[in-house]
Amino acid sequence: MGDVANKDEASKALDVARAAVDRGDFDKARRFADKAKRLYPNDEVRILLQKIKSRQASPGPSSAGAPYAHQNGFAAGANGPGVRHRPTAAQEAAARDASATPEQRQLVAQILAHKNHYDVLGLQTDASDEDIKRAYRKLALKLHPDKNKAHKADEAFKAVSKAFSCLSDGNNRAHYDRYGEEEDVGRRASQGGGSYGQADFDPDEIFNMFFGGGSFGGRGPVFRANFGGGRPGMRAQQAGPREPVNPMMQLAQLLPVILIMLLTFWGQTASQPAWSINQSSNYREQMVTSQYSIPYYVKLAPVEFEKKYPQGSRSRLQLEQEAEMSFRRMLEQGCYEERLQQQYAWRRGRASGRIGLWCLKCQRRLGNPCWPSS
Repeated sequence: MGDVANKDEASKALDVARAAVDRGDFDKARRFADKAKRLYPNDEVRILLQKIKSRQASPGPSSAGAPYAHQNGFAAGANGPGVRHRPTAAQEAAARDASATPEQRQLVAQILAHKNHYDVLGLQTDASDEDIKRAYRKLALKLHPDKNKAHKADEAFKAVSKAFSCLSDGNNRAHYDRYGEEEDVGRRASQGGGSYGQADFDPDEIFNMFFGGGSFGGRGPVFRANFGGGRPGMRAQQAGPREPVNPMMQLAQLLPVILIMLLTFWGQTASQPAWSINQSSNYREQMVTSQYSIPYYVKLAPVEFEKKYPQGSRSRLQLEQEAEMSFRRMLEQGCYEERLQQQYAWRRGRASGRIGLWCLKCQRRLGNPCWPSS
């Protein structure tokens, strides 16, 4: 089982390395190719490493801008009237930014204005794991460079991914909550208090694992930012003997967590909405909206629901409008994620060309391309 898991992780690292080579980012390509070699050495990895080394060693523009060095049949170092010049990075950034919406620029500025991970994701410090996943999903889709063309959108995307990478891991989050700044956390981790190193942090890998169908054992994605070699058990043994833990100190540390869990449970029980777009044990009775016949589910029995929300009343109309908007957002988001997965598969040469289930539903119900609302 360990070899299979290592092979899968090595394959993912190899994909990231190849994508970095295509972009001309050889430092990142070398880092992830080395990771693939540590996890599962084979000829494919060795060939890619040799290619990266040769590209890094080659002088001149061909190593700095690899994918474009001889594009359109013109030598990179040629001079003369027929030479075509690629636009500078600043010109390309300005062109991208011109196509961005004011809302996209505002979102980027808002994210970059924050340093605290909770503020970046728009969360309180007592946010649940589901809150963290939901916030990352929403922001990552809006900030992904394929969609958001605003200046520094890639930096905002990295900030959101970095915040999610930290807060979605229980140990890293506990360290971050206790010590605050990541430099302090990293220093304590290097002294044997956990693993918070983010030298190999990669936002694209996190995005692809979250939306690209990684295997997470049914509990949702959990990402650990330490992509270094060695197994957790080995690192724990190398950390050396630990001091004896005081049971009372452990209990004192757990009390805030227990209190937060109790408050969250009471708050959820008291503030559950009257309806849900998905059927569950709490929302069993199916209703449909009067305008578009969109199905939704309620907690109350049908007779009680009709008494509290009479047909044609303002409260019923508002509830059904909210259900229709939620249904639309669910279809659009599902379709958008399918399209991103198709793009990712296309880059890896595995695209099928078939329309996904969510996109098909979206087309039939809404009759539009189904990009999520900003």
